[in-house]
Amino acid sequence: MALQGIWFDGKTSASQSVELRMDNAGEISVIHGANQTVLAHAPFSAIKVSSRVGNTPRFLYFPDGEKFETKQHDLIDQWLQQHRPSFWNNLAHQLETHTYFVALTLVLVVTITWATAVYGLPAASRYIAFHLPQNVMNRAATETLQLLDKTQLKPTKLDAQTRAKILAHFAPAINQNKDLHIKVIFRGGGHIGANAFALPDGTVLFTDEIVRLSKNNDELLAVLAHEIGHVKYRHSLRSVIQGSVISFGVAMLTGDLSAASNLLASLPVVITNMSYSRNFEREADDNSLVFLDANHIERHYFVDLMDRLTYQAECHELLIGSHLKDKLTNKSETSQSSSASSSKNNEDDADSPEWLDVEAHKEQCDKLMAEHKKSFFDKKLMGYFASHPETNERTLKFKQQPANTQH
Repeated sequence: MALQGIWFDGKTSASQSVELRMDNAGEISVIHGANQTVLAHAPFSAIKVSSRVGNTPRFLYFPDGEKFETKQHDLIDQWLQQHRPSFWNNLAHQLETHTYFVALTLVLVVTITWATAVYGLPAASRYIAFHLPQNVMNRAATETLQLLDKTQLKPTKLDAQTRAKILAHFAPAINQNKDLHIKVIFRGGGHIGANAFALPDGTVLFTDEIVRLSKNNDELLAVLAHEIGHVKYRHSLRSVIQGSVISFGVAMLTGDLSAASNLLASLPVVITNMSYSRNFEREADDNSLVFLDANHIERHYFVDLMDRLTYQAECHELLIGSHLKDKLTNKSETSQSSSASSSKNNEDDADSPEWLDVEAHKEQCDKLMAEHKKSFFDKKLMGYFASHPETNERTLKFKQQPANTQH
């Protein structure tokens, strides 16, 4: 029997319909389909045969660079069995047609993918983050802060005396972590509101709003110890690196190289908008606990401030929702003239809850929270702890004051 297929001479892109014939000595002749002339001649032992994979075409590669393509898999298998018997000839085909092997392969692929995502990427990101030079962390922090100052933050309105008192209270924590180059700065929170976060180079930023929200400087010190934990374990860099690896992988799979090339340029944006994993938050919490216990500061100061921060964040979101609802209703009722509508819009913008003091609207907040308690709190759609350790877990940890700790 002869193999029917397509012949490529290796010199041009042109193809020809040919047939392959084998004699008793195992010699292969390539015969032109139209004029029956011999195009090539070679021993079968010198020809490389591609593996059989499903119904995809199979290729026979000749010594001088020519190539033969065919789908007559069974005849090729017969020739191989007759002249070049080997266990490996059809191993791929046998495995892919074996149901149990396919199922086992699927399980292995899923398991390996899961293990890589859960253990491999975090381990790799940790290794990379702790081997980055200081100048890389400095640049990431500088660009992130510049971006925040341009888009979200405002100059601090805290007076010099207040800032000096806070920094003096922070001195023990800063001095105990000199190797981390901790530096505390203050900014107006703007759209961010009451918050504190750490940059990769050791800069810890406190907004004016969280300072005003605190009842004493020990609460702020507890937060600083938490943020120092993020710096110590390089959580921001590890989060960015993990996200980068996944993004690069997706870019490689989809062939979108532009996405991969633009990824590094967007690192400041990623750092600005990310939330840490719960494991990272637990590490930072533990760092705060160690500091508070060692310096005889009551643990509950941290969760006391966090509770207030949570309340403010939830109240803020509910006020915005209520405001937008009222705004839409008012627009439909006052759309009689374009000038009146324009005036109304300006008033709405000026009175946006984004700029309102939550404490001044506590009664309204309590009412809204009571109405939304089940859907809002049980589902934890917007709470501060949604991306952090469970509220009960964190509360228990910080409320259990060691017996030997003195205030």
